[in-house]
Amino acid sequence: MIDINVTSLITCLIAADGSSVRLVFEAKDGQAASLILPIHCIQQLLMTLPHAASKAIRARHGDDTLRLVFPLGDWKLERAAGASELILTLNTPDGFEVAFSMDHNAIAQMSRAAKLDAAAPSQNQAYLN
Repeated sequence: MIDINVTSLITCLIAADGSSVRLVFEAKDGQAASLILPIHCIQQLLMTLPHAASKAIRARHGDDTLRLVFPLGDWKLERAAGASELILTLNTPDGFEVAFSMDHNAIAQMSRAAKLDAAAPSQNQAYLN
């Protein structure tokens, strides 16, 4: 296995045909290093990194209640083309975007949870479905 210790992400380049992404990093020695990932690996990373980052934050601070949280900038709810499901897209002010497919029942549950929280905002309670 080849380990490359990096200090920062320099840029992210998308292949013209959309088949891969090149991540360019600055290595600890100051040199640029890149990693070319096919799109299916990017999808795997997107599913893995939030959980890994939350675990790292919890371990670093010794607090199992911590998690990775981003400020919400904008959101959009739309019907999926040709389906009864909805697509909820959440965006941060700096451009991070994630979309979830969900049924109408999930939106109704979220709406009820928001109404409960608005009625009793002093309680620190998590709402789970």
